[in-house]
Parts: sequence; C-alpha cells; structure tokens
Amino acid sequence: MLDKNMIEQARSTDIIAFFERRYGFSFVNRGSSFRCSQHPSLAIDSDRRSWYWHSKGMGGFGVLDYLIKAENMPFRDAVQAVTGIAPAAVPAHKKEKPDKTLILPEKNAIPLRLFDYLCNKRVIDNKIVNALIQEEKLYEDKHGNVVFIGFDSYKTPRFASLRGTNGDCRFHKDCPGSDKRYGFNMTASVPSVRLYIFESPIDAMSHASIENAVTGDAEAWKRHNRLSLAGTSDAAIPFFLNQHKTGMELILCMDNDPAGREASAVIARKYAEKGLLTRIEYPVCKDFNEDLQARVLRDKGARSPERTAYEK
Repeated sequence: MLDKNMIEQARSTDIIAFFERRYGFSFVNRGSSFRCSQHPSLAIDSDRRSWYWHSKGMGGFGVLDYLIKAENMPFRDAVQAVTGIAPAAVPAHKKEKPDKTLILPEKNAIPLRLFDYLCNKRVIDNKIVNALIQEEKLYEDKHGNVVFIGFDSYKTPRFASLRGTNGDCRFHKDCPGSDKRYGFNMTASVPSVRLYIFESPIDAMSHASIENAVTGDAEAWKRHNRLSLAGTSDAAIPFFLNQHKTGMELILCMDNDPAGREASAVIARKYAEKGLLTRIEYPVCKDFNEDLQARVLRDKGARSPERTAYEK
C-alpha cells in the first residue's frame, strides 16, 4: 500500500538521478539545463525536475509525470518504481552528492618528488607531466606520493590513487571513497574515436611518451584518448564511452602477463559483442613503462635486445 511519505518521496525525486540509475543515462550541464548524452533531445531544467523530450514532443514536471506520460504506467506502479530505485531529491541549489565521499590527501606546494619519480625514474615525457598537472589530474601530496585523479561529468574528483616515490618503494593504493567508474584519463584535444586502455596511469603516460618519441612530435600524445582502469576491472569504460557520443575503437593495452592477457581477452570480447571495434596491443616487455625505459636506454646507446611494438 502506498503511504503519504512514499508519494512525497517519489514526487521530490531528482529526475537526473532517476534516469542515471534506471536507464544508465548521463547528463552534461548546458548552462540553464542538462542534456542527456545518449539522447541529446532529452533536456532537464536546472531545477532537476522539469523535463522535455523534444523528439517525442512531450514534457512535464517530475519523475512520476514522466513514467505516467512516457511509459504509460499507472500511478501506483510509478510510485513503486521510483521509491524502489531512486534516492530522495537533492535541492536544486545544491550539487548532487556522489555515492561515495572521496578523501583527497593534502597537496604539496612544490612537486619536486613527483617530477623526479615520473620524469627521471619512470622517464615519462616532462611535457606530458606538466600538461596533466595543469589539468589537475596529477599532484604531489604532503608525503611525496603522486596522486592521480579521475573526474565525473561535473569535473568533480571521484577517484584518486596514490603511488609512492621513495627509492624502490612499490606503495600504491586508492584513496578512501574512490569510485573506479571514474578513471584517470588523458582525453584527446582533437576528435578521436580511438581509446587506449591501460591498467595504470603510469602505463597510459608511458604509452603517450613513446608516441611522442616515435613521431618526433611533442603534441602527438594529444591525438588519441587514454584511460586507466586502476587494475583489470572494466568499471571505468562505460562512463568514458557515455561522455563521448561518437563510436569508439577500444585498444586494450594491459600488462603482458597472465592476468593482463586474460583481462584483455574478456574485455575485448565483451565490448565487441556490444558492437564496438576492439583489438589488443600488448607491450613487448611486461608493461608500457618497461617498454619506454628500454627505448630510452637504447637511444642513449645502451644495448636493448628487443624492439618496441611501435617499431614492428
């Protein structure tokens, strides 16, 4: 039986949160309204209640109105559908709170250890490192760790991982409250349908550094998209695809080890079945940072027994 509280909750539900949870839609803020990435003709007003679907020629106020008009639901079924899957509304003047509260470590004023670790020890192109710092996707915390950030569609940090910089320290972990659906990424500065996918931010940055070195163009890395999964789960892929309306070619660049090869095969098959073009590009060594370091050693005159995948 419906009670007054259930009906009030349904009527006050944030319609954007409802669409995201029920249909998997994502929205982009267009000033006075929000537009659906999957259906550009679907607009939600800034009050996050009023809606109009232009291609369908219908509109209204609130989630119940939508279900009754667009899906021909009886009132009772609509209330139960909303209260069963959607949270209570967030006031229009406040930003919607994330499912998890991300706790970011305090930033260090001067990122000396970050540059030493990424550019000297990991030999990543310093222009790439500088660009990512400017985009606020990288910083150094008070303990000297490198912090890698992933953002949601509102440019709010939703994921962060730490990487230690002391000597041979292999310290790395995700920050409390991290949501792996929002992975660290390097978005192309020009339209590109190519998305390279890695297990870690360092491998993504290393792959970009190799592309710069091979082409002799310091801006070459900006031609394509790169995404870190922070492991082998594909949780970050759907959000990235939802933010880009064009079809994507997915290139799996996971580690060249049993876990990486297995994950590559599973993910490639999964998205190929969804109609996306997928392929696998393994590093010659275990990962792309090892490939980058081997290339740098070779260029300095050191003996390197293998060629990188870019030179084959």
